[in-house]
Amino acid sequence: MNHVFISHCHENLKFARGCQARLKENGFAAWKSDNIPGGEDWRKEIDKAITEAFALVVVITPESKASEYVTYEWAFAWGAGVKVIPVLLKKTQIHPRLESLQYLDFTTRARPWDKLVNLLREAKASKPQESKPSKPDIVMEDKNRQRAYAKMMAALRDEKWPWRTIRRLAIIGEVPQKVAMEILAHDPNIDFARGGRGQKIAKLNVK
Repeated sequence: MNHVFISHCHENLKFARGCQARLKENGFAAWKSDNIPGGEDWRKEIDKAITEAFALVVVITPESKASEYVTYEWAFAWGAGVKVIPVLLKKTQIHPRLESLQYLDFTTRARPWDKLVNLLREAKASKPQESKPSKPDIVMEDKNRQRAYAKMMAALRDEKWPWRTIRRLAIIGEVPQKVAMEILAHDPNIDFARGGRGQKIAKLNVK
């Protein structure tokens, strides 16, 4: 855990590059999706980069809020126990699940870079320095199931889809439907029901 993951949409690439340079000046290695070499499986590389990060900085704009990829990245990080730091770059209605977090207002000229650096230092200091796997919402001994669980939880946290079919979650988690159901059944915060055509569906019930 020795880098910061910067989650952004294509429209905010210029700011993301500037952020990466600013963090480098302060001794942090920063990772963006364009770090992936050609020919690599980008989905697995992104998942790996997130779980190995000690913090994820999500750049919030109307464009990034509409991006399924950005939503997946911060939700996956949250599920994997990685600290999420929202940076508000443009005035935007913040996602309900991010509202509970401390966000930094970068919409003015006096951008709080020092606060971002301090938050990252605190995040790095709070993480063990030895290489240990991040823990998602529940602990599973099987690494493949743990990975599938984190992916499915990221999907369940997307407010645009309050209910998800088990079939779709299994595809997202890259496991058979039976295994997806077994994994999700361990989480007491997940509700199950029957949807159209009798399909089993699930949603995250956060009290």
